[in-house]
This record gives sequence, structure tokens and C-alpha cells, in this order.
Amino acid sequence: MKLVGSKFLDPEILSKIPNLELVARRLVEGVFVGYHKSPQLGYSVEFVDHRDYVAGDDLRTVDWRVWARKDKYYVKRFEMESQLKATILLDTSKSMDFGEGRISKLTYGSIMAASLAYLVIHQNDMAGLVTFDKKIQSYIGARGSRTHLRAILHTLGNVQPGPSTNVGEVCHHLAETILSRGMIIVISDLLDDPESLLHGLRHFQHKKHDVCVFHVLDDAELDFNYTEIANFRDIESGGRLAVDPPAFRATYKSRLDQYLTKLRDGCQHSGIEYNLVRTSRPIEKTLADYITFRSRRSR
Repeated sequence: MKLVGSKFLDPEILSKIPNLELVARRLVEGVFVGYHKSPQLGYSVEFVDHRDYVAGDDLRTVDWRVWARKDKYYVKRFEMESQLKATILLDTSKSMDFGEGRISKLTYGSIMAASLAYLVIHQNDMAGLVTFDKKIQSYIGARGSRTHLRAILHTLGNVQPGPSTNVGEVCHHLAETILSRGMIIVISDLLDDPESLLHGLRHFQHKKHDVCVFHVLDDAELDFNYTEIANFRDIESGGRLAVDPPAFRATYKSRLDQYLTKLRDGCQHSGIEYNLVRTSRPIEKTLADYITFRSRRSR
């Protein structure tokens, strides 16, 4: 029986993504056995060296064999292997169900979420998924098994677009809920109050998470290349507005540019990675460029 949501995990897309690990810009505390090494010293299976014992050290770290040979106390030091925890936040509000091209924003975002979860788990790290509109609809904590990946795909396959969105409020709640520091990946059209959502994203930064935003928009939203007078309907509120596109296009583009600039500059000023993504752009290209970029930054 085919798994619900497996349609979002496309082997053809995955085959075109470089074989590079998704490296967090900062190695974070609390996530430990993938490809990542933490500069912190602690308990693990990988021995580093010895140091002299000092009062207060845990006696479990004393190397008693060395003591037997040298009659002096030495403490074992180990390098902790760090396992990345990546939590993917997918906006499933009504506006995400929009798409004038071959694919809706929600479908695009779902494929991105499934692909990123696969890549993270495939490199022996942990992936989690949160779907949300104006509130959290599903929460899957970060884990690293294939069974867990199936749970993520199952959740994606059962998504029903919700009402309006509230990115800022959801981020505030999750920033207080996700206790161990890790990577937060937000996939959304960000059709919300920019000040509110930026404040929510900064809450993750305050909690020492590594935050990345994929701002997914349809070509029609970015270019507004309509030619005939029509009634435009707000997908979330249901409100309608008669518009003459050629006459309104310059004003629309100006306001959109102001909005995008505010989001981009706000994210960059806070150290949040911001990526504007068109749904017409091949998903494998978006992911390949992003992973390559992060890999270079981590060197």
C-alpha cells in the first residue's frame, strides 16, 4: 500500500541535489551522532585525551588504569558528536493553496519539507515537522529514524489548508516549546504583518536557534501579469476587489517591493537566512543552491 504523502518525496528531485550535508551555520548544543562534530568536550564514545584531575571533577571520568600505572589521577576527555535537529515549519493556511502555475505554493512547500526531512535524516541527523495556519495544526518532534520520516510524509499527505495565518504567534509559541537549540526552517508565503512575523522569527534567534526562511510566492503574486479587469478574491478573508491590472500594476509592484525589502532586510539584520522562492523555479534547483550555499558558509 502506497504511503500517504509519498508523492511529496520525488526520487528525481533528490537525485539532482548535491551530496552535501545540510550543515547548521552554528553547531548547536543538544543534538548529538551525525556528521557534525561539536567543539564542546563531554561524554561520548570518541576519546580525545587526558587532563589532570581537579577537585570537583566527576569520578566517573577518572582513568583508573592510568592511575594504577602512574599513581596520579587523570580525567578522560571526549569529543561529543553533534547531531543536528532541524524543525521544519510549513504554513498550511488558505493562501498557500494558491497557484496560477503548474503547482500551488502549498504543494511546492510540502515537497520542499519532505525533501529536507529526507536529507536531514539520511545524513543521520534529526528532522521534525510543524504544520500551522493561525495556530499549530500538527507537531512532530525531531527524530532520526526512517519510521519517523514516514510519519512526516503521512502528516504532509493529510494536510488540509486552514483559515488565515499567524506566523508571528506560532513562532513565539514554538520558540518556548522547542527547548534544545537547533535549526528552524520556515516555509511560508509570509502573508502576514511583517513586524509581527519578524518579531516571532527573532524569538527563535533569542533562543539561539539557527533560522532559515523560504518565502514561497507564485509568479502571479510577484509579477501581477494579469491583463483584464477582474474581481480579485482574498483567499483567506473571502473579500473581493475589482481591479484593472494594467492601471494598478505599478502601484502593486511598488508596494510589493517595499514589503519584500522590509522582510529581507529585517531577516538579514537579525542574522536570519532569507530566501525568496518562485514556485516556477525547479525545487531541486532551489534546494541544491541552498545546500551548496550553507556548505560553503560552514567551512
